[in-house]
Amino acid sequence: MTEIKICGLTRPEDVALACELGARWLGFNFAAESPRRVELPRAKELAAASAASSGAGRVGVFVRETFDEIRRAVEAASLDIVQIHRPLRAEDLDEIPRPVFAVVRVDAGAPLDLPPTPDLERCRAVLFDTAVPSMDGGSGRAFDWSLLQGRPWPVPFFVAGGLTPENVRMAVERLRPAGVDVASGVEASAGVKDPDRMRRFFRAVKEADAH
Repeated sequence: MTEIKICGLTRPEDVALACELGARWLGFNFAAESPRRVELPRAKELAAASAASSGAGRVGVFVRETFDEIRRAVEAASLDIVQIHRPLRAEDLDEIPRPVFAVVRVDAGAPLDLPPTPDLERCRAVLFDTAVPSMDGGSGRAFDWSLLQGRPWPVPFFVAGGLTPENVRMAVERLRPAGVDVASGVEASAGVKDPDRMRRFFRAVKEADAH
């Protein structure tokens, strides 16, 4: 079954709905420049809202934050995974006290800039997102999925970037990823999820899995 990660969560009610629908991962954004950024007290509140869920892991999203800032967020939100939206370094894997989701930005005009294989193999998964100049993620734009088709990866891979209830079934059927990651595609506005779009997104993934 394709795992679903709902990212950019900022409200307890959205966390509760994601858990109810069967999200495997809940994404809390700590990146300083993100419109979906949550402060540590809110992150703790969101973590508490997820405590009753069955099997939903908490993922902290970071870009240029220091290791100390990451450690504080891990503790405040009881994070299970740390997602790094910048080129991965071996130091990250040594210093971060949780398993890591590496992020690779996909640019149609360039080869995939993967971390060195020994580092990538130490990651829990690799997440492919759309490369957009001056943005670290959350662009809401899809990339050319054919760039990933038929390629082996040393760890499970997730697809992000421009996924919506309307196109996620196609993405899952074409790529058969371990998981899909969505933020803006199920939102009413930045950080505010749309319940109907969330329900349709989950339904589309289930339909793809059954196909």
